[in-house]
Amino acid sequence: MIRYLPQWSLTRRKIFTNCARRFALQYFNMDKAKMVRRKSTRFIAHHDLMIKCTRIVFFELLSDLHRGVVWSDKLIISKMRFQINIHTSTKANTKLSLKKKNLLIRNGFLRLKKLMKQEIPRKILDKSIKEWSFYERIKSTKFGHLDVYCSPDIVYRENSVWHLVRLNFQSEHKQPFLDLELCSMLLWSQGNQYLPNLADKFVIHGLSFVKGKWFYRKIRPSQKLLQETKQLLEKDVHNFNLLFEKLYRNGDYDALPLAKYSLYCKRCPYKVNCPINLE
Repeated sequence: MIRYLPQWSLTRRKIFTNCARRFALQYFNMDKAKMVRRKSTRFIAHHDLMIKCTRIVFFELLSDLHRGVVWSDKLIISKMRFQINIHTSTKANTKLSLKKKNLLIRNGFLRLKKLMKQEIPRKILDKSIKEWSFYERIKSTKFGHLDVYCSPDIVYRENSVWHLVRLNFQSEHKQPFLDLELCSMLLWSQGNQYLPNLADKFVIHGLSFVKGKWFYRKIRPSQKLLQETKQLLEKDVHNFNLLFEKLYRNGDYDALPLAKYSLYCKRCPYKVNCPINLE
């Protein structure tokens, strides 16, 4: 019997849109997928490693800020170096020269410094925003029959208005559904007993890093936008399950749709066993 897969997240959506085969290998729990994972998931692209470590360091920085502790540039660099060293020591194929490590550390540091100059982080830093909290997207929110990973990264309140903030440390150049993706955070708020269940009580913010710069998006959500967001999630999960049904019936991962652009493949953890020839 084919089981129903209810999970939705922004990461799942992006991977599915770019490469159905990678999506299936990463999220469908089947014997062959497990076998391929054991062979190939040790790989992580250096750029992705830097992004992962930068995000970890940023949330450590927020944790200290919440306690009133402000980091120096020297401490940020030290934290970046620690995370890069930890993650490279546990990945056999991510061994880096000192020069390459220093480059990743510098890139992560500069990305964080540019982020802290953006209005919202800057207002948190100078204490203009007094009531705020932060979250990591590790728990799902129940939306009907779906499990949605949609929590904001930062939440703050100004007067009677709640602000939901999502950070994307490496965004795609084209984001045709950005407003709907950001509005998914409202589903999290509706499941949170401490926040008002009214869309007009919120402002939504998105900070995305693209081509060396942080770009800012602000949305005043409406009931119409929220409804369109729900429809997008329903459609996505429906398509996820159509793919799962297809794989369940033929069992052939290599028959699934592949990425259209080889640039996306270069950072894929499953590229070693992929039928695409990148040479």
